[in-house]
Order: sequence, then structure tokens, then C-alpha cells
Amino acid sequence: MRQVVTSYVAIGDSLSEGLGDFSFLERRVHSGWTDRLATLLAREADLEGCEFRYANLAIRGANIAAIMGSQLDRALLLKPDLVTVMAGQNDFFCRAENLPELERVYRDGIQKLLDAGCRVIVSNTINPIHLVVFRRLARLATTMTEMIERVAKDLNVPIHDVHRIDSLAEVRYWAEDMVHFSGPGHIKVANKAAELLQLRYRLSEFDDCEIWIPKRGLIGTSRWVVLHVIPFMVRRARGVTSGDGLEPKLPELTSYKGIAMDFEPAREYVSAGSLSSDYLRAS
Repeated sequence: MRQVVTSYVAIGDSLSEGLGDFSFLERRVHSGWTDRLATLLAREADLEGCEFRYANLAIRGANIAAIMGSQLDRALLLKPDLVTVMAGQNDFFCRAENLPELERVYRDGIQKLLDAGCRVIVSNTINPIHLVVFRRLARLATTMTEMIERVAKDLNVPIHDVHRIDSLAEVRYWAEDMVHFSGPGHIKVANKAAELLQLRYRLSEFDDCEIWIPKRGLIGTSRWVVLHVIPFMVRRARGVTSGDGLEPKLPELTSYKGIAMDFEPAREYVSAGSLSSDYLRAS
């Protein structure tokens, strides 16, 4: 029997908050892969005659300690059916001697969600190979992904494999800052999660030729350094994050219909002939 998700909470960092998506600067809500996944979940619930509620507790700059701290505590109070956890990007520079403690904190947090009866999906980290200057980060990302996957395997938790999405090796799937998914990137990541959850619909994706590619020439790179790299380095030197003092965009479970967007039936359901004409008309 299909397990319908009627309440979903996203915890994590800026990627789960939605930075980089098409309209994020105008509106935090309805932006990002988690909000897009929530749209697909809302559609699924609606087709089953159920109300769907959604909360997004993710905050930019949050590391594993913060995500498995205040965000996790809040998520547990909300008692959702499903929790997605995307963490680790802001821990790439963790010292090797601190990794065992970081893994313990991460493992304990996931276990608390499972003990509370939540269905949990964990995302591994991005693989920042889209820029040559990120090669050192790519090695650190692999180390963090291995840790996340080790915990997920031990606890029998499904892995949302963002690290190995081939398209994310291309700059077209990244926003101008080069560290957050672009709109098409968020759509791809949401669809990957929908596949893991075996949802009946996917978001329509863009052809590569339709996607704006950030300029990486001298002017574009100089602009990137001034607008994004230098401010990051200043924050790091000061020991602050871009999310300090920021509240979650959806702190409570809220009735959610989602983003107006194009859908298409998942190929496996079309090929199996298991979508009724009512479902097809709904797309």
C-alpha cells in the first residue's frame, strides 16, 4: 500500500532553505528543492484526498551541530511523517581529529528522528567539481559524504544521492554564486528525492539549451570574487554566518499546496500503465 506523506519538515542549510532558486531573492517561501519536493508531496496527498502540511526549518550557514541541535529539536516537536536532512556543506573544513565527534552528533540526531517515528531521508553533500578552484573542496566533500552514507547505512536510512547527480558537474546548474543550485538545479535535486520516495509525478526539467549559463570570463569571475568570495571570507574570519539572526521561513507545519509549475508522470508509472486517466488529466 502506498504510504502517503501528510506532513513534511525540511532541516538543513542554505541548499534546503532554497538559495539560488529563480525567485528566492523576492520570496523565500516556494523556493528551493525542498519546497519543490513539498509541492510534489502535496499533489500526492491531494490525489489521495488528504491535507498536506509543510515546515522548512533550514537556515543558511548552518552546520551539522546547529542542524542536529535547534533545528532537530523543533522538528521533533512538530512530529511530522517525513523529515529530510541535508547537512555537511558547512562542515567541509572540519579538522580530521574532530570528524569522529561530528559523526556521533550526526548519528545521534538521525537516531532521535527514527526513535520519534519519523520517516527520514538524508542527503549526502554536493560534489563541487563544477569549478577548477573547488577541487580541494571536492575532496573534503567526498569525505563528508562517506561519513553521511556510513551513518545512513548503519541506521538503514535512504540516501538522497545529490553527490552523484552528473548534471551538477556543469555550471549551468549552479547559481551565480557557484555554491547554490540554480533554479534548474533545484528542480533536478527535487526530482531525485521524488524518485527515492517513489512519487507518481516529477517536475518538468529544462533542456540544457534553455538554461542560462553564468559568465565565467574575466569580468564574470571578477564580479563573482567581489560579490561572493570576499564576503564569505570576511564572514569566516569574523566567525559569523550569513544565517546568524535569521528565522526559518516556515517554522510551523503549514497547509501547503506548493509552487505553480509543470508536472509529468514518472516514467515507471507510465510504462507500467498504473496511472489512471484521472491522474493523467491531473498532470
